[in-house]
Amino acid sequence: MTQTNAKNEITLEIDSLSYGPYGVGRIDGKAVMVPKTAPGDRVAARIVAAKPRYAIGEVLRVIEPSPLRQTPPCPFVNECGGCPWQHIRYDAQLKAKLQNVESALRRIGRLDGFELRPIIPSPQEYRYRRRIRLQCDRAGKLGYFRPASHEVIEIDDCLIADGKLTGFIAPLRRWVRELDTPLEFVEIVTGDEAGQIVIVGKTGGDFVPRDEGACESIVDKAGGIGGLVLYGPNWRKTWGEAAISVIAEHGVSMKVDADVFTQVNAEGNRTILNELLAAGAFQGQDRVLELYCGAGNFTLSLARRVAEVVAVEGSRLSIQSGKLSAQRNGIENIRWICSAVPAALSRLKQRREIFAQLVLDPPRAGAKGLEAELASFGAEKLLYVSCDPATLARDLGALGNHGYKLRMVQPIDLFPHSFHVESLALMTR
Repeated sequence: MTQTNAKNEITLEIDSLSYGPYGVGRIDGKAVMVPKTAPGDRVAARIVAAKPRYAIGEVLRVIEPSPLRQTPPCPFVNECGGCPWQHIRYDAQLKAKLQNVESALRRIGRLDGFELRPIIPSPQEYRYRRRIRLQCDRAGKLGYFRPASHEVIEIDDCLIADGKLTGFIAPLRRWVRELDTPLEFVEIVTGDEAGQIVIVGKTGGDFVPRDEGACESIVDKAGGIGGLVLYGPNWRKTWGEAAISVIAEHGVSMKVDADVFTQVNAEGNRTILNELLAAGAFQGQDRVLELYCGAGNFTLSLARRVAEVVAVEGSRLSIQSGKLSAQRNGIENIRWICSAVPAALSRLKQRREIFAQLVLDPPRAGAKGLEAELASFGAEKLLYVSCDPATLARDLGALGNHGYKLRMVQPIDLFPHSFHVESLALMTR
């Protein structure tokens, strides 16, 4: 029940969590999205933005707290925008993520008749990120953005970051303030082998040559920092060892440049790979087409099990890392294609290539418009790894119009205390 008063204060019962930083209540049947709330809360709120189909509210006070609430352990949680669900118990977060995946599949994709498996929790609720990105502003502040703004909130620790990372925040803050090259952000990255710390910085302009000394001095293996990467428009410079090790599975270790995309949750990433391999049941005679392969996160493990993998990726740096990792692991049955995915699909289709299985792990925007090309390769199985339930549902729904049937969806949590969730979908013909 929702109540209002003359001061435009409303009383809301929060009944769910959206795919976003909001709890959801209703007023006269219209959804009101309110941050910092939990299912089961009864709150006093006010509307701050009215949209045609929903409204955005803010909490004035919690009248009756939900039993799903917990006290956030992070001292920065009320200022930082990084963990919008930290005030909610982890079991409730998992339930909401599972519900959001199912809702998107049924509402957006119009999909049914599939197995939705229980969500797999992150092995670690805290200290799970092997890389963190700290924003820089013109005043020399280093930290995270305040929610829905570009105001930098300085931090000295982050409870979801690997404990090896946070000790470098203070020295990096001093280093950033010494530079004349203005940085947009700095990332601290660690690998799966001991003693691997690499700093990655991005700027929108040119490198200032007089910063060379400061960049050389920040790389100090005795102090823990083994490498530095700085890059801007059309340039990239490195100092020290700029790569980290990523262990995909037993017997497969990759060397990946620290500024190349890798999943932030190392154990969670191995869970995705294990689920992918199990769902695909790959055979020794299979030819596999893998799209958006990155630096070979799945590619090398797939290649150990099949006759050939054709791996497509648009980033030249990722392809270079993948080739070197394949050589280090003695894997020779991968055909690497550095190309935008639509162009590569067009060329492969012209050659009338046939694949037993398709694997794709696209960015958040998904793979819209590629359904006909994907269906043309005759693959019996299609495995789709997604970080966005909405674009996953859209693409799976479209693939259903080209002869594929959704069989199974496995949600996997890599990002505790946020609304983000990974999913693995299996389709067959």
